[in-house]
Amino acid sequence: MKFQMGLLRPFDLRTSLRRAWLVALAILMLSLVAFGRIPASARGVLWAEDGGIFLRDAMARRGLLDITAPYDGYLHLIPRLAAKIVVRFFGVDDYALAMNFLGCLVAATVAVAVFYCSKELTSNLYARLAWASITVLVAPAPLETLGNFANIHSYFLWLTPWLLLKRASSRTSAALLFLAALAVSLTEIVAVLFLPLLAFQIRDRTLWPARFGLAAGLTFQAIATVASPRSHPESFPLSFPSVIIGWFLNSPAALVYGNSATIISSIQHHGAWAVVVATAPFAFAVGFVFWKGSRQQKALGILFLYASAGVWIMTQFVNFQEYFDYAAFDAERWKTFFLSRYSTVPSMFVLALLPLGALCGRDPIRWPGVTLLTGFVLLQLVYFFPQNTARNDGPDWQTGVRAARQECTNDPALQNAFVDIAPDDWLKGGLALKCAELRPSP
Repeated sequence: MKFQMGLLRPFDLRTSLRRAWLVALAILMLSLVAFGRIPASARGVLWAEDGGIFLRDAMARRGLLDITAPYDGYLHLIPRLAAKIVVRFFGVDDYALAMNFLGCLVAATVAVAVFYCSKELTSNLYARLAWASITVLVAPAPLETLGNFANIHSYFLWLTPWLLLKRASSRTSAALLFLAALAVSLTEIVAVLFLPLLAFQIRDRTLWPARFGLAAGLTFQAIATVASPRSHPESFPLSFPSVIIGWFLNSPAALVYGNSATIISSIQHHGAWAVVVATAPFAFAVGFVFWKGSRQQKALGILFLYASAGVWIMTQFVNFQEYFDYAAFDAERWKTFFLSRYSTVPSMFVLALLPLGALCGRDPIRWPGVTLLTGFVLLQLVYFFPQNTARNDGPDWQTGVRAARQECTNDPALQNAFVDIAPDDWLKGGLALKCAELRPSP
């Protein structure tokens, strides 16, 4: 395989180490920013599959061989690997904090990867920083996605098109792109949505590494799906009008209003106009991209819209429930509206339209680009601290472990004690911990 540059570049150890330190520092700082978005009451809570599947299985089987074990129809490589790391290197009292911080660390790594890959599309530093910041600052993320591995796949969906558009400039970058795409596709089967990108400039071999990684991972996902099919719980009849309405509510409205309560209040007071107003800035960005953008920028705008709508539609086809049937909502039902993990990825790709619009038509008309970038910065900053998340009310993991330890100490014959996780309907009875590991050493 031949690359356009970099193969004959002499290896500079000092420069490589300096870059590695800068990347590590950037990831650490972004991890702290992401962790800071999670309310203190939620940081010590284990969420859904983190406790009920990944940590439970990691505690039951301490080796690494089962990190490719399927669950609910597909593979979850990175969450299972994270659970193995937590069980191996952290005390049981710190499982929740460790899982949540590692989840933020992965999100920060994705942000740095987006910054790196976006250099393929523009040399504008502000646009690249803006796109990277979406990963950790997008408004709906802390509600249910940021800081856990149950929904870490959302960030991998966001990363996938960036990887597929990045040309490898050296053997090292080719290896990194291949491994990143492989890890993404071994964790999130919905990455299949981006397979059409494999046909883009197919003869350009510098684009092949990430594409080979994606194809390889999705092949294993297909095998896992056939061998261990996804369960199909009873679902609500799909409503196409509700799917369309839902995209506007869970993308533009989620970004402008930031939380479920504000969306409910806005719709109660202003009806559909609340959603129309929320959509306007992004519609303006799309219009400006197609008016003033280059051919590449227009193609990128289409990709962002395709990714946002495609991810939302795919999740609705698989998971449609009565609480998504927005077309049938009356005044009382609107009071139950809520944003969830399904809002995160569609919102990310819609928000990416604002920096893209800011890149277009910069001379001689500058005000549209300045306006779009200013609006982007405001949206990123105003919802840094979420008012509420799905984990705010606990249960606190450390409190549960202390109670379980006391229970084991009081009853020497007890084999296991149980600690609750969130949400309430997950893992009835709690996660089993071995009393032999909880009792104080003699």
